[in-house]
Parts: sequence; structure tokens; C-alpha cells
Amino acid sequence: MAERVLEISKLHKAYGDHKVLNGVDLDLDGGDVISIIGSSGSGKTTLLRCVNLLEEFQEGVIKIDGREIGYSNSKGKRSKVNNKQVTQDRALTGMVFQSFNLFPHLSAAENIMLALRKVQKKSKTESAEIAQHWLERVGLPDRGTSFPGQLSGGQQQRVAIARAIAMNPKLMLFDEVTSALDPELINEVLDVIKSLAVEGMTMLIVTHEMRFAYEVSKKVIFMNDGVIGEQGTPDEIFKNASSERLTAFLKNTRF
Repeated sequence: MAERVLEISKLHKAYGDHKVLNGVDLDLDGGDVISIIGSSGSGKTTLLRCVNLLEEFQEGVIKIDGREIGYSNSKGKRSKVNNKQVTQDRALTGMVFQSFNLFPHLSAAENIMLALRKVQKKSKTESAEIAQHWLERVGLPDRGTSFPGQLSGGQQQRVAIARAIAMNPKLMLFDEVTSALDPELINEVLDVIKSLAVEGMTMLIVTHEMRFAYEVSKKVIFMNDGVIGEQGTPDEIFKNASSERLTAFLKNTRF
């Protein structure tokens, strides 16, 4: 039986009076891939940012590997953990964003090595070996000395993926990783994620690429107005949508 990697219970997030997440429950087991789809503003990215502790949330519990992250509860009182603990909790996840966020003055290999050396305190030699392994894994074996400005958008995003995975997180989070790419570069990034899924990496993916979500996911979640409006297998979501809202969202999607 697969281990439970992620547990989200009754998650609420608001900006002032505006509720972005309104009681989200979600479980993810080791090796599973779950894709989250939905309209802009439905809460998809905010959910990922809460899991990565980039956003504070007012209510609910997020557990990774059975341990609550971000907050502690004692005698019914909820309190935010200190910054050191937040850093440790955040290290359980790797997140790849819409923008590549690479350091322009560092080479591809140096971008990957930086956190390995600073956070995990690995030697320069070991960090370089890990960086080269993941550069090869994402199809860039000869670009370690290249700077971001010398790489295409798709190549930069693949370096960003390698950088996140090199830290050996329990869970990978992908937030619309192809939205900043030219159409001809999208597949090279999606193919890397598909291959990682085949190898059993645990992933939570926000995407607007419906065909990709259909092909890569064990389960697909449709978010609507801060709640999970519908969830199921790819066939259940894309071929047998049960709600009017999901049907309308997928009206131009064909399989």
C-alpha cells in the first residue's frame, strides 16, 4: 500500500473578505499524479502556494508524510511555526513556477548546485555530480556551463525542474509551467514531466493543458470558486463530466 504523502483538510484561505479557498480536502499517495484544472481565479495556484508555505492560510491542516506543516496546534490553539521550521517544512516540497526564476549570473549547473550547497550543505563535488545527473535527466547534458540568457525558455524551465528535483523533495508542485513558453517549446517541458510520472514521482500539477492532464494523471480535480467542484479519473472528468460548470469549462476540449 502506497504511503500517504499529502493530506489537506478543511483548508481555508482569504484575502480580507475575499475567500479564495473554502474548505478544500485533498489526499495524495506516493507515486500519484494529480492534476488541478479550472478557470482563472478558482484557487488552483493559491492551493499550491499554501502547500509550499508561500501563503499563510487561516484555517485547515496540511500534512506531508503525516506531519503538519506551517502551523502547530496545542490545546486548541493554532500558531504559526518559526521561520527555521517553515524552511524545513518547505524543503519537503519542490515547486516549479510559471516563470523560470533562474539566477541570470549563474550557469545552469550553478543554479542547480546553489541550494544543494547552501541548504543541504553538500560538497561542491557532490553538488556538481547531482546537477549533472539531473541536467542529463531533463535532456540538457551539455548545457551545464550555459547561462540562462543563452537558453531557450523551454530549456530554462527544464533547468528549473532539475533544480527543484535535485533537492529530493517528497512532493513536486508544478504551477502552469508552460504558460510562459512559446507553443513550440511546450512539449519539451511536458515530456520531461511525463517521464518523471512514469518513474513514480509524486506530483501535484496545476495546468491548462487538458490533453497533458488527461495523459499524465491518476486523478483530475476541477476547482471552482475555491472548492473542489468535481474529481475523478481522467476519463470521468474529461469524458463524463457530471456538472454543468465542468461541462461548460471543457466545452472546447475534445478527446
